[in-house]
Amino acid sequence: MSTRTRPGTARQSGSQPQPRFLPRSLSRRGFLLGTGATAATAALALAGCSSDDDSGKGGTKSDAKGAGNPTASGTAAAGAFPVTVKGTPGSTTVKAAPKRVAACGYLRDTDLALALGAPLVLAARNAVFPSGLAPWQKPTTSPELVGTTDGLPLEKIAAARPDLILASDDYQLATDYAKLTKIAPTLAYGNGVGKDGWDLMAQRAGDVLGKRAEADKLITEVRAKIAQVKSEHPEFTGKTFTFGPVGADGSVYTTSSTADAAATFFHQLGLELSPKVTKLPPSATPGRSQIARERLDLLDADVVILTYPDEATRKKFESDALFKRLPAVKRGSYIPLDMPTAIALAFPSVLSIPYGLDAVTPKLATAVKNGA
Repeated sequence: MSTRTRPGTARQSGSQPQPRFLPRSLSRRGFLLGTGATAATAALALAGCSSDDDSGKGGTKSDAKGAGNPTASGTAAAGAFPVTVKGTPGSTTVKAAPKRVAACGYLRDTDLALALGAPLVLAARNAVFPSGLAPWQKPTTSPELVGTTDGLPLEKIAAARPDLILASDDYQLATDYAKLTKIAPTLAYGNGVGKDGWDLMAQRAGDVLGKRAEADKLITEVRAKIAQVKSEHPEFTGKTFTFGPVGADGSVYTTSSTADAAATFFHQLGLELSPKVTKLPPSATPGRSQIARERLDLLDADVVILTYPDEATRKKFESDALFKRLPAVKRGSYIPLDMPTAIALAFPSVLSIPYGLDAVTPKLATAVKNGA
C-alpha cells in the first residue's frame, strides 16, 4: 500500500497524527500545510485548485471538449445502459444502473454522488471537518467513511462491494486506476488531472449514474444562482481582489492565475484578479505565487480575501504592522474567510458552490461598500 499523503483525509487510528508541513505540487491542491484532522491541511490545499474550465462565463468550455461532450461519452443517452464514458487514464463502461457506489476522490466525488442521489455506500473521510463530511454534504443514508491519508484502502473499498467507483477527484488516479478497475468500473477525470471544470464533472457523473438530465438541471440551477448574485450586485463588476491562504510563517500563497477555480468563481461575479499578483512569478505550484512578509503591499486590492490554518496564525498575521498598513485593511475591505467557505470555493461542485456563494456574497458586498 502506498504511503502518499492525501490532504484533508483522516487516518483511521486511535490517535490524531501530528501536522507536518510538506509543500507539495498537485495541480489543484498545491501547497499543503499539515495532514490529519487539522484545518492546516486545507489552508494551503485550497490554494492549488486550478481549472481549464470557463464555467459560468456565458457558456462552458467543458462542453466543447471531447470528454465533456455527451456524444463523445459513448452511449450516454438519458438513463440508458450500458453506457461508456471516455476519460483519462481510461474509459468507463457501466452495464446497468449502479446500486452500490463508492466515492474515492477528495471532495467532489462525494458531492456528486449525493447531489445526484446515488446509492452511496462508501466515501473518503475528510479530516478537516469533525464529522468527516463537509457541511454541504448531507447524505440521507450512512455511507462508510474511510481514511485515505496513506493511500486508498483498497481492501475496504473492495469489501464495500461497489458496482461503480467515482474517482474523478483523485489526484493520484494514475497510480490508483488499474487497482480500482479490478474492483469495479471506475470513473476517472475527463481531460486530465486538474483540468475538469465543475460542470464537466457533474455531466460525467450524471452519465455513468444514468442521471444526466438531473446533472444538467443542477448545472443550470447553479449557473442561474451565480448570475442572480452578479445581477443583484453590479458594484462587484471591475473590482480587483486577491485571495489565498496564509502560512504559519506569515507568507501568503496568493492565487496568481486567472485559471484558478476560486479566481474563476470570483470572476463570474464580476471581480478581477489583481494585476499586482498576476504579474508575480509562479511558485513551485503552477498558478500560485508566494508573497513574503516584507512584500505584503502586493496583496492590496479593492478586496483582500485570506484564510488561515488556525486562529493563532490569523491573530499573529492581523497584528502585523505591515498588514495593518494595507489600504484595503484600513478601509474595511479585508475578508478573513472561514475554512469551510474557502474549501467550498476552491473545490467547486454543484453542491459546494451554492454553499460558498451564500456565505461569501454578504462579506463581499460589505467589503466593496467600504471601499466605495
